[in-house]
Amino acid sequence: MKNVKLVALIFTFATLFFTACNDDKSLGLDEQLNINETTANTEVDIANGETRRRCGMHDHMAKLLESPEYKKAHEQKLLLVSSMVGDRAACSGTILLPVAVHFQGVSNPDVPCLSTLAQTQIDILNQDYTGTNSDISLWNNNASPSFPGVNNGEMCVEFKLADQNHPTGFGLNNGDPAVTVNQTNGDSDANWSGYLNIFVQFNTGVLGYSPLGGSGNGDGVVIDAAAFGSGNGCGNIAPQSPYDLGRTLTHELGHYLLLDHIWGNGCSQDDDVADTPDSNAPYYDCPNIGASTCSSTDMHMNYMDYTNDACMYMFSDGQATRMNNYLTSSLNNVINNAPNVISSGGGGGGGNDPTCDDGIQNGDETGVDCGGSCEPCIDEPTCDDGIQNGDETGVDCGGSCEPCNVPTECTFPQDPSVTILNGTSVQVNWTAIPTALKYRIKYREAGIGADWIKKTVTNASVTLNNLFAGVTYEYRLRTRCGDGTWTPFGPKETFIIEEGGSNGSCELNSVTFELTLDDFGSETTWELEDDFGNIIAVGGPYEDGQSGSIEIEDLCLDTGCYTFYIYDAWGDGICCDYGFGSYVIYEEDGFVLVESDGYFGSYEISSFCVGTENSTKGEVKRDQRKANIAKKAKK
Repeated sequence: MKNVKLVALIFTFATLFFTACNDDKSLGLDEQLNINETTANTEVDIANGETRRRCGMHDHMAKLLESPEYKKAHEQKLLLVSSMVGDRAACSGTILLPVAVHFQGVSNPDVPCLSTLAQTQIDILNQDYTGTNSDISLWNNNASPSFPGVNNGEMCVEFKLADQNHPTGFGLNNGDPAVTVNQTNGDSDANWSGYLNIFVQFNTGVLGYSPLGGSGNGDGVVIDAAAFGSGNGCGNIAPQSPYDLGRTLTHELGHYLLLDHIWGNGCSQDDDVADTPDSNAPYYDCPNIGASTCSSTDMHMNYMDYTNDACMYMFSDGQATRMNNYLTSSLNNVINNAPNVISSGGGGGGGNDPTCDDGIQNGDETGVDCGGSCEPCIDEPTCDDGIQNGDETGVDCGGSCEPCNVPTECTFPQDPSVTILNGTSVQVNWTAIPTALKYRIKYREAGIGADWIKKTVTNASVTLNNLFAGVTYEYRLRTRCGDGTWTPFGPKETFIIEEGGSNGSCELNSVTFELTLDDFGSETTWELEDDFGNIIAVGGPYEDGQSGSIEIEDLCLDTGCYTFYIYDAWGDGICCDYGFGSYVIYEEDGFVLVESDGYFGSYEISSFCVGTENSTKGEVKRDQRKANIAKKAKK
């Protein structure tokens, strides 16, 4: 959704070791650009009983910053990070990310075993990044009460080993997973641009390292052979305790997606993520919950600390937001490469594309008529189970299904209903479940095989906008239970907005967005987000050559507060060099909620509230106007 934001500022940025020092995290700009060689021992010798992560960042950064080009790019990257503070991530669907794993220096390699090990590691990534790891229960049941107001992060991503159209010269055929053995060197290979690359090496001196904000140009994450994957490994590629659960890559990939370590350079420094508490040093081993160094409880169970694999098990919601934002603003080359290198269904990896062979996966319908031939996944419903958790299996079982017992506590949302708000909006309501953490709805036009649009909300209600009258829509609902697990999706429900439905009237809060375009409408996009982070409405891009024309969007909003984002892909706003663009948001009675002269750079953010005792305007934030930007590359 925000993939137009700051696109022109993509750079190759600083590399940061997993084992960064206590004082590496939130240094001032000058300090970060003048790192000297102060590190002594950088080894982590698991084989000889050394089980603490050691620092290796300063030496590495000092070498990188010797390059003036790198130093300049790093400075610009720090400024870019600052401009992203406060943005929220959109999650309208799963982002598919192609992965390639490169084993280096392996003697007598067992390639099938290494491919299996790589897939095991990808499975771990998918669980950790979507918040579906089995030990997330440690957060939900034990740790979360110590962090009121903080939710665990759930990214909208799926990592998959690429399996099609591999780069030439690596001996891989279509259908083979993107796993190479002894065919790459170092921590970058330009042949593998457009992938998330993982380089598995021996004797790295650290558990791993990664750029702080990867570029997808062939760079990647380095993981020591003693900390890659989980299980028995393959020969001398074998994870060693206490780093044998695959969390080293979870941590390093966090760096690649722009997450810093969770501690700071003293209690006054942090990681630029609002919902991670300050801490003045890393934690090791397995600390007790409640430990504190900065007058607040430290989040040492976070993947971006230094604890043992078994004692790190969550990202915060703010961290997930930051990573989602980085993906959609700076790694579109990787996102856009996914359809080219991943076949339908991909190479596995805990994805959300079940087949007849998969049966019912993650408690969700396969969506495939398998004629009763499906084999069930472990602990999931089969034709013999029939209805589990009150949900149909979604499989044509030839009438042989028998119902199971229906639990009485946490189920998918019950008794859904749809209220037509106007000709383009509806409100979906259901019975609240006392133990629910949140709910998810997915919806689409019925009968055309379109991709599902997904929204996650915390209330038992959601408003769907930008719909079309006369079109039948289908939707399904599921619940995130108190223990962190998702229920199956409920059965498909449908609705249709009849032509002229509700006479176009809004039964909630009627708000109008009025946009005056400049001459380059193709650069302009916008979105409206509610107080829970749900995207309510989007618009743009528009046609060029329409300077002065007005686009009007009528919105029907729930009572509450909203954040409005507008972006210009070229970075010079919508006024005043190429037409006098502007915008205003106002209520039915003419009360102005947001008004702008369009004079901004890459983006502008505004806030407002409606339906409260008095509708209110909020603060308007804009990035610094870029002066004298030439549009010579326009058309």
